[in-house]
Amino acid sequence: MAELLEWAEERPVFNLNEAERVTGLDRSYLRKKLSRYVSSDKLYRIERGKYTLHEDVLIYASHVETPSYISLWSALSFYNLTTQEPTKVQVICSESRDDLSDIEFYSSKQVFGYAKTRHRGFEIFMAEKEKLFLDVLKFGKVPVEELEELAQDLSQEKVVDYTQRIGNKAVSKRAGYLIQEFTGQKLKELKVEDLNYPVLDLTKTRKGETDAEWRLKVNNDAF
Repeated sequence: MAELLEWAEERPVFNLNEAERVTGLDRSYLRKKLSRYVSSDKLYRIERGKYTLHEDVLIYASHVETPSYISLWSALSFYNLTTQEPTKVQVICSESRDDLSDIEFYSSKQVFGYAKTRHRGFEIFMAEKEKLFLDVLKFGKVPVEELEELAQDLSQEKVVDYTQRIGNKAVSKRAGYLIQEFTGQKLKELKVEDLNYPVLDLTKTRKGETDAEWRLKVNNDAF
């Protein structure tokens, strides 16, 4: 079983089937062995049938579900764009599922705009900065003033492309307004001519003045 731990050390996550193939052990006996390792803190049980040898949640968070990627506060922290330390790693995935003790899952039909990156010798899946920007505007959870530094480092072409792929009018209005506020650039492709006035910041109350140009309710005192 020492060989199993050496093998597991090179992987962010492994499941019972993989462990069975590697060890050749009887499944019920293997379960008992893994339980003992978990009890002695040599191994961590992520959820039923999934294990890791690593304490750092970023190493395995985007491998629990496939496809998935890290975003929101966790990605802002990874990119050193916030001083806030999220208590859980926030992951976008394609299926709705329960959270874990150390991971929050957000389901989305738009699981794109992410890439492999290295973290402590492991490949993890992280939101590209443009998709991170739009994820915040779709899911909330992060006050929009936290996006100022991020907005300076975005490909505007990619923002337009990703916004159109998402197809959410409120996200488009928020993105256009914030890019104009933070960078002075006006992306006309993000304008939406309708009668709805969604709020700018999903983390705040609905109180705020309307912006006629972007058809938004500006409910954040930072603007």
